[in-house]
Amino acid sequence: MFFTIFLAIIFPILSVLNTNKLICLKNYSSTRQLNLQTKILMTIPIIALLILSIVIYNFHSLYEERMSHALLLLSIWMLTTYSIFIYRNIKGLNNNLTTTIILALMSLIAAIYFTPLDRYNKLFNSHYYVVPFLISLSLIVITYINLIRIRKAFFSVQTN
Repeated sequence: MFFTIFLAIIFPILSVLNTNKLICLKNYSSTRQLNLQTKILMTIPIIALLILSIVIYNFHSLYEERMSHALLLLSIWMLTTYSIFIYRNIKGLNNNLTTTIILALMSLIAAIYFTPLDRYNKLFNSHYYVVPFLISLSLIVITYINLIRIRKAFFSVQTN
């Protein structure tokens, strides 16, 4: 349980730090590529969530267990792809990449670790499904807030 609480605290902090790095480099980044990439990063998780909901509702039992597991993995994979997105856009500018690499590696390891349902069940049993729901929703919200901040920083200049 301590491991998940640690991850739930450290992931948002690193995510916000990475967003701030990219926003500081707004004069050096290609806005056309960022526009497409942020749109993709914002739409794919919604589509995945809809598909997961339909599949779990129609073909599985234990809805709470499976949905909390799916949400947790979705949020961690969102952080992984988000950190790779940040790394891709700041790597050529010799910016401090340590937080980006740490977030990418930690979220990748967490996603791989929590993917088997038996490992997930060892950590969260039926009494604690609310914890992964809260962690997942907070990570998803923070990721979307960061993506919206990036879009606002890069594309509000063009509309003026």
